Amino acid sequence: MLYWLSEERGTDLKKTDLKSYFAAILLALLFSAIHSSAAAHPSVPIDIAVTFGKDPLTEKNLTWVTDSASKSPPIVVVQELPSGLWRVFFGSSETVTGGDKTKFKSNKANISGLRKDTTYQYFCSGGASDAWSGRGFFRTGAEAGDFTFLYMADPQAATDLQFSQWGQCLARAHVKFPDARFLAIAGDLVDKGSVENYWDKFFQYGSQVLTNLTVVPAIGNHDSVPGNTFSEHFNLTGNNHGLPDYVYSFDFGNARFVVLSTEKTYAELARGNEKTRRQANQFLDSQISFLRSEVSKSEKKWNVVILHKGVYSGGIYAETDETRYYRAKLALVFDELSIDAVLQGHNHTFDRAFLYCGKTPPGVTADSKSARKGSGTLYLTANTAGSKFYQASKTKPAYLLKHGQPDMQMYTGVTVSDDFMRFDTYCDGDVLFDTFTINEQL
Repeated sequence: MLYWLSEERGTDLKKTDLKSYFAAILLALLFSAIHSSAAAHPSVPIDIAVTFGKDPLTEKNLTWVTDSASKSPPIVVVQELPSGLWRVFFGSSETVTGGDKTKFKSNKANISGLRKDTTYQYFCSGGASDAWSGRGFFRTGAEAGDFTFLYMADPQAATDLQFSQWGQCLARAHVKFPDARFLAIAGDLVDKGSVENYWDKFFQYGSQVLTNLTVVPAIGNHDSVPGNTFSEHFNLTGNNHGLPDYVYSFDFGNARFVVLSTEKTYAELARGNEKTRRQANQFLDSQISFLRSEVSKSEKKWNVVILHKGVYSGGIYAETDETRYYRAKLALVFDELSIDAVLQGHNHTFDRAFLYCGKTPPGVTADSKSARKGSGTLYLTANTAGSKFYQASKTKPAYLLKHGQPDMQMYTGVTVSDDFMRFDTYCDGDVLFDTFTINEQL
């Protein structure tokens, strides 16, 4: 076999014990079941997350957790399938203490120089002498052609039962859409982002899919509590112009995606301190500038925004002061930029609106299953992928085309082509609850 030992992240291979790394690679290749010793080995990688690099066509980012005291740099070995050369990438790590005082090692690596639209297998480790993960797979991005991705909202689990329900929903979604290229989650991944055990279980119960599917997370209010370790679990390195790592953008196919944060803004505005209010407004204004910049320079046909707190929704958050704040700040910008779809969370009900300047365009009714691109923006809230359901509004808000609470977990498969973008929302595994299409032409 041939092995390509590549220099990554500034590591000087001349000063590296190549024998140790070579032996580690052989172990990963010959004993892919090495992770079976996880119960006895404290440094087996857990909480593995695959995210996009700065160039989704040629890069992936990996994050994983160990409690190893190894001083060696973390390692990822990657092979292009079906029979490409193996490459070695060295990452970086930091020891983290979360808000619950749990200490762990957060490992991150950038996997670059990949072929576009190609499948790879990988193994990762906290260091040359540490245990290895099981085998995972990822596929690099495509710059053209039809594709599908999954969209979910608010797993927000705290108990094993709730996490198992989230894992089952994710597994059913992946069975329904086996060719999905990534998973967008509109915030509140866990019930409290400072509790490390919650993150462990989020990844544990979702590992069947998460180790093999790129995740696009937005940060939610439950994720962003003081002492949270959101950024220590996701390697997010988008082109975000100095904003926090959880504000980012990426291109896939003929679409540009922008992920925004609705956290640490309105809550600070409500405190009454003039300096805090100014800083909070500046944070959202900076994101709006980022959004304008990313959309204006994009040559992609479709533009999608992903955020947590919905601009238009029903239920308990339909008309709160906070909802009105984000609506006033963001909705006109979405109109200005002709944003095609806004994928929301937070509300734990199903909400669908298609609006321009706060009104449903002529010809679009509650019975409509489609609308014309450019005539408005689709606002979608896909209930919850977890088990916490909020009460629907007694009367459907006038701006919503559809609103309800079926008391079942939901997921949405989004199909993107040059001519249309279709949103198929399912509940109870494979029961179609709603479908809506934005067409280039009607």
